[in-house]
Amino acid sequence: MNKLASSLVAAGFLALALTGTASAQFSLKSIPGVANVVGGGSSAPSADLGVQQDALVRNYVAANKDVLNANAKMAEALGLKDAAATSKATSDALTEGATKDSLEASNKAVSASTDAVAAELAKQPVLDAKSKAIFTDGLANLAVGVTKYVGVGKNVKDMGSSLSSASPMMLPKLQSAVYVVSNFPGSMGNVSTALKNAISYAQSHDIPVPTDATQALAAL
Repeated sequence: MNKLASSLVAAGFLALALTGTASAQFSLKSIPGVANVVGGGSSAPSADLGVQQDALVRNYVAANKDVLNANAKMAEALGLKDAAATSKATSDALTEGATKDSLEASNKAVSASTDAVAAELAKQPVLDAKSKAIFTDGLANLAVGVTKYVGVGKNVKDMGSSLSSASPMMLPKLQSAVYVVSNFPGSMGNVSTALKNAISYAQSHDIPVPTDATQALAAL
C-alpha cells in the first residue's frame, strides 16, 4: 500500500508538470518554423508511449547535439575557449537514451553557450580568415540543428496529445517526454533567434553564409 501511495504521489507531481502541456502545445503555434507541424492532424493515443518517448528524445537529442557543436565552433571562432570546450564536452556526453536530468543539463548548456555567443556577436568583433572559416562551419551546424528542431515539433505535438490522455500511473516512466514537451517552445525560440543573429553577423562581416543556413532561416 505504501508503494502504491508513493507512486500516486510521484504521478501527481508529474501531472502538475503536464498542466503546462496544453499551453505549450498552443504556444508552439507562435514559434517560428513550428506552426505548420503542430496544426491539424491527430495523435495516436493508442500508440506505445514508450516508443513515442524514445523517438521524441532521440530526435531532440540529435538536434541539441548539432546546436551544441555549432556553438562550440562559433565560440572558438570568437575566442571564447571555455564556452567552446563546455559545449563540445556536453555534446559528446549527450546520448540518445538521455534522462530528464541529462536533457535538462544539455538545455542549460545550450542556453549558456548561445547567450555567450550572442553577447560576443553584439560586440561586432572582426575575425581573421581562419576564424571566419570556423564560424561558417558553426553556422552550418546550427542550420542543421534548427532544421531538426522544426522536425521535432511534430513529435512534440503528438507526444503532448498522448500525454494529456495518459494514465497517471504511466507518467513516472515518461519524465523525459514531459520535460521535452514542456520546454520545447522556449528551446525552439532560442535556437531560432541564435540562427538569425549568426546569419546577420556573418552577412555584415563578409563571412560566407552556407546554403543550409539560408534555407533554415527561410523555414522559420
